[in-house]
Amino acid sequence: MLGTLGSVLKKSFRVSVGNTQNTTFFTTLSHRATKACRASSTLRGISRSQIFRAGTSKTIMSDEDKLCEQVKVVAEDNAKMLNAASKGVKEPSTQAESSQEVEEKPLPKLTAAEFKAYNRLAVVMDQYHNHFRATWTEIITGLRKSRPKNQSLRQFLSIAQGFCRMIDTHHNIEESYFFPILAKKMPAFQKHNKEHGEMIAHHRQIHKGLEKFEDYVNACKSGEKDFVASDMLELMESFEKVLWQHLDEEVQQLGAENMRKYWTLEELKMIPM
Repeated sequence: MLGTLGSVLKKSFRVSVGNTQNTTFFTTLSHRATKACRASSTLRGISRSQIFRAGTSKTIMSDEDKLCEQVKVVAEDNAKMLNAASKGVKEPSTQAESSQEVEEKPLPKLTAAEFKAYNRLAVVMDQYHNHFRATWTEIITGLRKSRPKNQSLRQFLSIAQGFCRMIDTHHNIEESYFFPILAKKMPAFQKHNKEHGEMIAHHRQIHKGLEKFEDYVNACKSGEKDFVASDMLELMESFEKVLWQHLDEEVQQLGAENMRKYWTLEELKMIPM
C-alpha cells in the first residue's frame, strides 16, 4: 500500500524537468507525506469534507490514518496548484518597490461577477484556514477542558502532530510559490520589506512557537516525556494570538476590495489556486 501511495504522490508532484527548484520541493513534500503514512498499514477512503470537518466528524479511524489522510490531502491539493504553475503560468510584470504604496483613490463599484473573481483566492484560502481553526479548537479544548471520552491520548497527540505538519506544509508551499507571485505587487507578502512584509513576519512568529509545540507532542507520543496538559497548553498559547491574527489577515489581504487595488482580473486568472 505504501508503494502505491508513493507512486500517487510522485505522480501528483510531477513538474517540468526544467524547474529544478519546484522538482526538489515536490520531492520533499512527497517524502514527508509518505513518511507520515508509514505507521498505517491501510489507508481508508475518507472524503475531503470529512477531513475539513476535523473536530466534529464522527468518522472512526486510527490516529495514524487520520494524520496520514490530513497530510496527504493538503499535499495533493497544493501540488495541483504548483503543478499548474509550472506549466508556463506568466507572472505579472510589474515589480513592486519595497516602499511603494498603492495610491488610495475611489474605485468603481464591483459587479457581482467581478467581486466573485477578485475574491476567489480569499475564499479558497479561508477554506484551508477554517480547517486549521477547527483542528486548533479541538486540540486546545481538549487541553482546557477534556478530550472526547472515546479519544485516547495517542489519538489526541496524533491530531496535534497532524496539525503541526499541515501548517508547516501549507506555509512551505505559500512561501515557495504563492507569496513570490503576490509580492510582485503586494507589500504585505514581500520577504525583505522592512516596512511591511506582514505575512512573512507572521510565519516566522508562528513557527517559533509551532516548532516547540511539535517537539513536545512528539516527545510525549514517543514516551520521552510524560504528557502534562498544562505544559502543552502553555506552548499552544505562546503562538495562539499571532496564529489567529494571521489566519484572519491573510484572507483579508486576498479579499476582493484589497486585491482590486493591485491586480487586474486578467492578471488574477494567471494565479492558480
